[in-house]
Amino acid sequence: MTSPAFPPGLVLILGAVLLPLLRGRLRTGLLLGLPLLTLWLVTQVPDGEILRFSFLGFDLVPLRGDRLSRLFAFVFALMAFAGALFALRQQRTTELAAAFVYAGSAVGVALAGDLISVFVFWEMMAIGSTLVIWCGGPAGRGAGLRYAAIHLFGGVLLMAGIAGEIAASGTTAFGKLDLSTFPRWLILAGFLINAGAPPLAAWLPDAYPEASWSGMVFLSAFTTKAAVYAMLRGFPGVELLIWIGLFMVFYGIVYAILENDMRRIL
Repeated sequence: MTSPAFPPGLVLILGAVLLPLLRGRLRTGLLLGLPLLTLWLVTQVPDGEILRFSFLGFDLVPLRGDRLSRLFAFVFALMAFAGALFALRQQRTTELAAAFVYAGSAVGVALAGDLISVFVFWEMMAIGSTLVIWCGGPAGRGAGLRYAAIHLFGGVLLMAGIAGEIAASGTTAFGKLDLSTFPRWLILAGFLINAGAPPLAAWLPDAYPEASWSGMVFLSAFTTKAAVYAMLRGFPGVELLIWIGLFMVFYGIVYAILENDMRRIL
């Protein structure tokens, strides 16, 4: 298997810069071609570390492959294609560019092999998704601010946990963790906030319906799913997640029954 020369998610992130500059068939070709290229590159990622370098004394692994990471990266790239196909007639190129940064960052999270790379892509997801909401129109301004505040709060917890974990263990590797230290609890809390776990769950149904008809397709595909991947990668077998998951199931069912706005139900 031939490994790609750089993280596949960067294809979408760098391609987002070109989208506002193109029109007509060129833009359509880029919208559909970049996710397909990313999809192909994901299938070419072999097992193990592909990229590793040092930065400020830390070992960074922005590209690492295995079955779990390829599965989620493949789904994210596939959803980027589906979202682009749905958004072919969207005239807001800023939204499309932000959506591609958002999607590419989700692919980056799935294929990152160290905690620092995960955090960088995590925050890029926050920026991209917030811009997607704001592009929905005036009604999305307030919802986007609340969305960004909670997303960034989760990022602060994640950053604090990562800093504590690196200080305690001396490694940046992103692998199986337990809940034996306070920094690891912070990391888990950062992931749970993005997963929409109560009590901080209202920010998702509050913000997503305010996005445009095309933006909501992208928003429904990446944030919570990237958090699920991160918990599968970092905290497999943690019993606490069973109870949180069960609570979320019934919490979602109850509020869906009480809701009459189709977008909020979703």
